[in-house]
Amino acid sequence: MIDSDKADFTIFVHVFYSDVWEEMRWEIEQALHQPFALVISRPPTVAPVPLPNTPFLKFSHQFEAENRGRDILPFMKALHGQILPTPDIGLKLHTKRSPHRSDGADWRRFLCGSLLETDGEGVLLGQKLMAADHRIGLIAPRAHLMALDGRTAINDGAMSDMLAAFYDRDAIVDVEMPRFAAGSMFWFRRSALNLLLSEEVDTLFAAERGQLDGTAAHALERLFATIVEHQGFVSAAMENAGPILNAPPSSLSESELKLLIDRTLVPDNPFSLPLRDFWRQSPRLLKLAHMVYAKMPKGAIRMVRAVIRR
Repeated sequence: MIDSDKADFTIFVHVFYSDVWEEMRWEIEQALHQPFALVISRPPTVAPVPLPNTPFLKFSHQFEAENRGRDILPFMKALHGQILPTPDIGLKLHTKRSPHRSDGADWRRFLCGSLLETDGEGVLLGQKLMAADHRIGLIAPRAHLMALDGRTAINDGAMSDMLAAFYDRDAIVDVEMPRFAAGSMFWFRRSALNLLLSEEVDTLFAAERGQLDGTAAHALERLFATIVEHQGFVSAAMENAGPILNAPPSSLSESELKLLIDRTLVPDNPFSLPLRDFWRQSPRLLKLAHMVYAKMPKGAIRMVRAVIRR
C-alpha cells in the first residue's frame, strides 16, 4: 500500500505485545478521520500484525527489529528506513505494558488516549498544532512533559555516551534540560530528530535482560526533548495544544510561546509513583540499589517485580 503523499502524518509503532496492538489498532480506527501513514516495527518472534481497518490509512510498512533497545532503537531504525512516507510530522507509539506495574495497561491507554485526542471535528490535536506552528518539534502526552531533575541518577553515563555519539565530544550541549517526555510516546517533527540517524548510536544499545532502568533506551527517552530543543525547536505537551491554537501561534513570539507552555502545563502526573519520588530524593541510594539489581539472577528479578506491582 503506497500512497504516502496523501498522508497528513506518520504513526511509528513498535509492536512487542501483539495482544496490546489489537487494542491499539481499534483505538486508532476509532480516533483517526484524516489520512495517515503507518510504519510498524516488531521483533522476529512477532508475526506480521493486522493493520487498522480504515480508509484513512494511505501507506503501511512493517519490518523486523531485534529485541534490543526496547521501543527506542526500532524507532531509530524506522527513521533510518529506505521506505518512508513523506510527511515531516510523526507520532511515536508502542505497545507499552509496563509489567512491573499493576496499572501498566491503564497507563498505556492514558498515553495513547491523550495523543489521539481530536479537536472535535476529526482532526488530531497534536498534528493540528504541529501543522499550525513549525517551531514545535515534540508534543508529550498530557501531564507527561515532566521535570528531568532527579530522574537521571542511574542514566547519567548512558546519557553522556548518547550525547557524545550525536555531537562532537567538544561541543557544549545543555544536558540540564528541565523536562522530558515520560512514557516514550509523543508527537514529533522528523526534521527535529535528524541526529538519531547516526549509525554509531546503534552500538550503545546492549542486550535486553529485563532492566527497569539504566539502559540506553531509558537514557535516550530522557534526551528526546533535549535534542529537539538543541535543534532549535520547542517541546510542549497535549494540554498546551488548546491554549496555543487559541492564541493563535502566529501572534506569539518564541519567548511568549515558551511562557504559555510553562503556564499551561499540568504539573500532577496521575501515574507518578511515590516510590519513584523517593528515589528522586535519594540518587546515591538509587545507584546502589540498581547495582545490586543488575547482578541479581532472573528468578530474583521476577520476585522483585512482583513486589513492586503490589
